[in-house]
Amino acid sequence: MADGELVFVTGGHGFVGSWVVKALLARGYRVRCLVRATSKTHRIDELGVEKVVGDILDTESIAAGMTGADYCIHLAGISAYKDMHSERAWPTIVDGTANVLEAALAEGVKRAVYIGSGMVYGSPEPRGECDETTPFVLGDTGLVYAEAKHANELAVAALAERGLDVVTAIPMETYGPQDDEFLTTGYLKEAINGWPALATRGGTSFAHVEDVALGVVLSMEKGTKGELYILGGDNGTVKEIIDLCLEVAGQKKRAIVLPTGLTKFVVNTLFKLGLPSPEHPNAIEYGTLFAFATSEKAKRELGYDPRPGREVMESVIAWLREEGHVKK
Repeated sequence: MADGELVFVTGGHGFVGSWVVKALLARGYRVRCLVRATSKTHRIDELGVEKVVGDILDTESIAAGMTGADYCIHLAGISAYKDMHSERAWPTIVDGTANVLEAALAEGVKRAVYIGSGMVYGSPEPRGECDETTPFVLGDTGLVYAEAKHANELAVAALAERGLDVVTAIPMETYGPQDDEFLTTGYLKEAINGWPALATRGGTSFAHVEDVALGVVLSMEKGTKGELYILGGDNGTVKEIIDLCLEVAGQKKRAIVLPTGLTKFVVNTLFKLGLPSPEHPNAIEYGTLFAFATSEKAKRELGYDPRPGREVMESVIAWLREEGHVKK
């Protein structure tokens, strides 16, 4: 357990970030969060953390927030599908990360943790369980978010060579309570409430946000400099995940898998015409990829211990019901 050491966290007010903050506090760390003036901080307002107003594209505010920190965890970036291919995506993801980690190097923190993305393991067709050595295959695809996160992994490796003690924690698809922006739970909510339940062709490794958050902290505490750690859980196709969700919710219906080409055409057409669409086109682009993965390295080296998929869904559905987002 920490003895009041200070952790500077970017993105600590977000869905995953707020659970990381809670995990840090539970282990005795002090936490200072970088937040924008417009950030929704309701997830951390009652946690007693210090807040510094700034932005990851503002180097002065980062330096102010990093001053005196023992550790740094960088979660801030792009999370909404609508922003993943926007003009601000690459600067925010790549330049923002460089700003934060350069400041960590200058401040001399004991360790920095960069939060990667499981999307770097995506591929149009299944390729078995990926691990931290699996090559990136989405270059020149126009998937800006995935390309930017991969570029960051290369930049992090270069910073490690320059002397920064940095590790990369890579959450896979992450579900859990307090996802009130429906970043991942949105399509589960729609599957329960709608008829029929629809699925894309694709698949991923998925885990509970509390387990992933603890995995991030364990990466900070126990990881090896320069290494990457996948934080996932059970693997499943989109249909298998939705079917598990429906089963846990006590529903008899099962998901219908839509053809990828037709799905993209319909969603893109609706979006261009300004008509209601079940998903943003970017969500379909990423949701039709396959990103099965193993977390054996994190389990072995960090003590990462993700709960089974059924328990993940039980927690998510309980929260959705408590908040009135799905039928009782």
